[in-house]
Amino acid sequence: MEKLEPLRFGGVNYNVADDEKFKFALTMLRDSLHDKGATLYIADNVITWNRTFSFLRDPFFVDIVNGNKATKFEKGAIWRLYILLYFAELASKAEGDYLELGCHTGYTASNVVKKIDFPGLGKQYYLYDLFEWNEGDEHTLLPGHKNETMYLDVKARFSDLPFVRIIKGPVPQSLSEGFPDKIAFAHIDMNHPIPEAGALERVLPRLSRGGVVIFDDYGWFGYQAQKLALDPIIKSHGLNVLELPTGQALLMKM
Repeated sequence: MEKLEPLRFGGVNYNVADDEKFKFALTMLRDSLHDKGATLYIADNVITWNRTFSFLRDPFFVDIVNGNKATKFEKGAIWRLYILLYFAELASKAEGDYLELGCHTGYTASNVVKKIDFPGLGKQYYLYDLFEWNEGDEHTLLPGHKNETMYLDVKARFSDLPFVRIIKGPVPQSLSEGFPDKIAFAHIDMNHPIPEAGALERVLPRLSRGGVVIFDDYGWFGYQAQKLALDPIIKSHGLNVLELPTGQALLMKM
């Protein structure tokens, strides 16, 4: 009889005030478990055990975790990526194009294009971002912002993919430079309630039946301002949102 070998995974976590106490708590947790942590997952503020972790058995995700193309932060958010790619593929059956609102270095988008046959489906992929951070800016300072050629590097990353459109500037203002009539999939990850609310107000009227919106920050308590800003917009369209354990949230138009 076939059996699965147990898997464990560890990655970056956030909002930890005392690393030593955190490590001690994890040691105590492992020691308390029946399998002594053989199935323990600790990453991206998700701690769970006694799971099969199917995505960590998938060669696509194993290559990311074991490879050198993703940062430690990107590897730590592998469960988030798994969820996003699942629904990105599901939404490929819906009419319309794809949006990445807050594409940062293009890491997430680079994985989406590996999963979706954009030319075959006749779809476009729109990537929006400020591609910079300046002193006093309210959006989160991320590692990629330290790169002065961030925008040019993202353009180069997708230079051989004509279906990818990269638009620099603040959202929602920059949507005037390119925004599809129909939307199949949108990933919203701008770490600030104003552009996220502005984007969602534009996205939902054009979201096709079967279309999907993934919010990256919705369930994180530190980003509660996004939830508070987005909920009334979602409700006004007669839709519901599902908060996920990864801190993401899912909206589908059925």
